[in-house]
Parts: sequence; C-alpha cells; structure tokens
Amino acid sequence: MAIKKNRNSVKRISLGFFILSTILIGLCSTSIAASTTYEPALNKGTVAFMVNQYNEGKWEDTVDRELDPDDFFDGDSDEIGARSKLTIKNVGGQDWDLHDALIFIFDVESFIPDDVLNQTETLYLLSFLSKDYVDELYPEEHDVWEALTVKWDFETEEFEESPDDKIYILPIFKEPKNYKDLLDDYNKWALSLNTTMLLLGIEPFPILDGDGFLWVLITSGIFTIARPFKSYLTTLIDKLDCDDADVKGNKLILERKGEEDYTVEVTFSDQGMQSSLVIKNDEDRVIYEIIQDNTDMVVLIVSGVIAASVAGIIIVLYIIRRKKFRQ
Repeated sequence: MAIKKNRNSVKRISLGFFILSTILIGLCSTSIAASTTYEPALNKGTVAFMVNQYNEGKWEDTVDRELDPDDFFDGDSDEIGARSKLTIKNVGGQDWDLHDALIFIFDVESFIPDDVLNQTETLYLLSFLSKDYVDELYPEEHDVWEALTVKWDFETEEFEESPDDKIYILPIFKEPKNYKDLLDDYNKWALSLNTTMLLLGIEPFPILDGDGFLWVLITSGIFTIARPFKSYLTTLIDKLDCDDADVKGNKLILERKGEEDYTVEVTFSDQGMQSSLVIKNDEDRVIYEIIQDNTDMVVLIVSGVIAASVAGIIIVLYIIRRKKFRQ
C-alpha cells in the first residue's frame, strides 16, 4: 500500500510539473509572439503636398497669435494652394544618436539668436552642440532606416528646378521606444544649458513631456513611421507616456492647448509618411489643413486615358478602312 501511495504521489507531482511547464511555455510563447517586428514602407519616388485650408483669424484665436503656419511648416505654408514636394532617392540602414536628433528633430540651433549674442557668446553656446561634446556625454546610438531625399519648400509658384534642400533626411526608428530614450537625453542636455541661456539673456530650451515631443516630431517635417503603423504609433505614445494623444488606425490624434484648445490629426500614408495634417478647434471646425497633392498623378492618368482613347480610335478607323479596301 505504501508503495502504491508513493507511486500515486509521484504521478501527481509529475502531472503538476507537466501542467506548470506547459503554462510557462505558453506564456513565454505568447510574449515572444506579441513582440512586433517593424519594417519600412518607403519607396523611391516623388510625393507632393498642398495647403488646402487656412483660416487666419481662427488660427490667431485658437492656435497662436504670434506664430503663423510658416513658423511651423516653412516656406509659404501660410498660403492656401501652396505646394511642396519630396523626392525619395534611397533608403538604407544607419545609426542615429542624440546629436543627430538635436539638429534634425529638436532644431536647437534655431534657439540661439545671432542678433542678440556677440560672436564669442555664440561660439561658446555652439560648443555644447558639437558632435564631440554631445557624443561624449550621450553615446547611445539607435538603429534607423534612413531615407535620403531632396525637398522643395511650400511655394505658391511653380517649383524651381533646384530643390531647397538638396540633402533632406527622413529617419525611421526601428524601435519606437527609442524616441523615449532620445527625449530623456534631450531634456538632460537642455537642463544642463538652460542656466547659461538665462544668464546670457535668451530663452531657455523647452523641457518637453511626451505630448510636447509629439508636436515637435510632427512639425519637424521628418517624422516617418514603420509598419504595422497602428502598432508603431500605439507603442510610441505608450512609451512616451502621453496623456493627450490617441491612435485610430494610421491616424495620430493630439489634443493641444494654444490660445484655446485645439486638435491635431495626422494621417500617415501607406509609405509611413505624413500624408495629411488637420488642425481643428473645439467646435470641430477646420482651421488649417495640409493634404497629399495628387494633381500630377491625376494629370498623368487623364493623359494616359486620352492617349489610349486616341490610339483606340486610330486602330478602329484603320480596321474599317482596311475592310472597305478589301471589298
């Protein structure tokens, strides 16, 4: 009897161990399956954009009385009908660090006014922005896909042959959580310099939370995401601990406070680029809108249809004439 009881106990222990192992393996498998692999969606080609709506009065009452759209989106972006375009030349792997982000995302050079400081003071501040200085204190690098492009700013006239930016970089971070690392390092860097900025009598660098950083990304003009887009955006706002941001499909929605409350809606194209930007007031009325401009594509399609129609007519006439000739 004792032997039988021992055997039963062993069986129960073995069964319990098997069940526990199965549960643990299942949890691990679920965790591994839940991790998302992102991939770039950018292709070579040209994309155009157009200012579709702009209510200047509503902008001043709601968004900002002192800053216009062209302070955020460059060129003639405060003119309805103004167009910009971007030509993607190549996409490849690269590393980005805080120095790259300070220049291309946070645009910190614009906070150093050369009309207020003398040359010595300007050079002193710029030394804290040098690659050697920044890399020594913040050496962490992040994997990105980097799109090499050329860019034409918003124009109301025809585009010049030569682009405004002959080298324009679009980074796509392979892991959206890396944006949080950049934000933390930026805030540390800015805090270390803000006392100096105040002593020199100039505005300090802004200290940003996750929601503020999203606005910086959107207005930087280079914010591009990888697919699956919804997962990428959801992870991004989660890691940035955003309180006023939401994701619906491939659309990022940001609630902001200016002169009054307003909403920013950014839609991303099937290539992960910002294809439209809409700013609305608290009554859901559009104040400002940038859309992807497909005018050139429509012209090409119409031209193709016309050419095909003409070719079809010519072929039909040829066949009719040929039949008459045989008769």
